[in-house]
Amino acid sequence: MPCHPARARQLLARGRAAIARRIPFVIRLKDRTHGESDVVGVQLRVDPGSRGTGFALTDEKREVGADGARVTVRRGLFSMELRHRGDQIRSRMRQRSGYRRRRRSANRRYRAPRSLNRMRPAGWLPPSVRHRVDTTFALAARLSRYAPITEINVERVAFDMHQEGNPAPAPIRTRLRDAWHNTCAYCGVAGVRLNVEHVKPRSRGGSSRISNLVVSCVPCNQAKGSRSVQTFLAHQP
Repeated sequence: MPCHPARARQLLARGRAAIARRIPFVIRLKDRTHGESDVVGVQLRVDPGSRGTGFALTDEKREVGADGARVTVRRGLFSMELRHRGDQIRSRMRQRSGYRRRRRSANRRYRAPRSLNRMRPAGWLPPSVRHRVDTTFALAARLSRYAPITEINVERVAFDMHQEGNPAPAPIRTRLRDAWHNTCAYCGVAGVRLNVEHVKPRSRGGSSRISNLVVSCVPCNQAKGSRSVQTFLAHQP
């Protein structure tokens, strides 16, 4: 069980405990076994985010309040923040894609695109999201080795809470779906899976601003490819 730093210094000075790890600082009792101890357990609370994930270890104690009633008091024992590298991974993936596109267009041996013969397995996640999931699970497993975690609570939210009365902007995909009424911007089909599509492709100098983004169905997205919207919709001026 986690203890106060002063209690840890006393146990080490009296020779009752030994240092098991320094970062994070973990001690292990030498004169008591697990069966002889009353280990209540702690809770791990996870607050996931796109740029960072917060972790906190808490415990609960029953105390007598001012009115004489017994209340449950939750104490924070340890907290930390895990900073994700999603932006760096996304930037490196785009850089690698640019290198491959450059090799195909340069005056070299032609290399056909391989995007059509690459199948994504079930449960596939983008590298930036996979990194976020794997590091969160790895850190939770590491904390489970240092503290008797009996319960894990994860905050599940799909929006940012507003601050000072100003609501945070909605995600880009949600804003685009609302703007196009959950229909494809090219063919108008509804009730199907919609992807975020660049009207002017990035390979032709298009940006990722919301003014250059629409939602389209998978067939239209694949049929348009890297063509300009004027060429793709030449039959529908």
